[in-house]
Amino acid sequence: MSETENIEIIIHGRGGQGAVTACEIIAEAAFLSGNFVDVHAYPSFGAERRGAPVQAYAKLSRTEIIWDRAQIEKPNILIIFDETVLSQEIVSSLKQGGIFIINSEKEPEFFVNKFNLTGDIKVVVADISKLAIEKDLTIDGNPVINTPILGLLSKALPDLNLNNLKSVVLKRMGEKLGNLNYELIEQGYNLAKLK
Repeated sequence: MSETENIEIIIHGRGGQGAVTACEIIAEAAFLSGNFVDVHAYPSFGAERRGAPVQAYAKLSRTEIIWDRAQIEKPNILIIFDETVLSQEIVSSLKQGGIFIINSEKEPEFFVNKFNLTGDIKVVVADISKLAIEKDLTIDGNPVINTPILGLLSKALPDLNLNNLKSVVLKRMGEKLGNLNYELIEQGYNLAKLK
C-alpha cells in the first residue's frame, strides 16, 4: 500500500459516531506526514440522523492535486465503525491489496471466512467499543470510537504515524481531551489484530 500514488478511504458507521471527524483527522495527519501533496476529507450527507448509516471519505494523493470530489466507489481502505452496517456489497467494493479495518470483538479470520477475503487483503480488528467504554470515552452512553480506531489504521498504514495523529488530535481537541483520545489511539494500535 505504501507505494500507491492515491489512497481512497471510506468509513462506514452510524450518525453520531464521528466518521466525518475521523476522516478529517486522517487527512490532516496524512498531510503532516509529508508523504502526500494533497488530501481531502468529506462526508456523504442526505437525511442522516443519529444512528442512521453514514459514510465519510478521505482521498490522499502522493503526486498531484485532487480535483475529483465524487463519492469513492472502490476504496483502498475500508473502516467499519459499526459491524451492523457491514454487508457483502460493502466488503466487495474494497480494491485488491486493500485494507479492511473493523471495530469488533471477533477475530480477523471470521471476516476473512465470512466475506471470502483474499490473501492480499490486510484485515485489522480490535474491540474499540469495549476500549472506549472502559476508559469512559462516551457520549450519551455510547462509546466514542472515531479516534481510537485510528490506531488500527496507523498499524496498517505506516504513513499515518502515531506522532502525526497526536499532533492533530491535540490541536483539534485541546490538551485534556486530546491526550485521552491519543491514549486510546495508542491502545487501539496495540490491540490491533492483523491477518
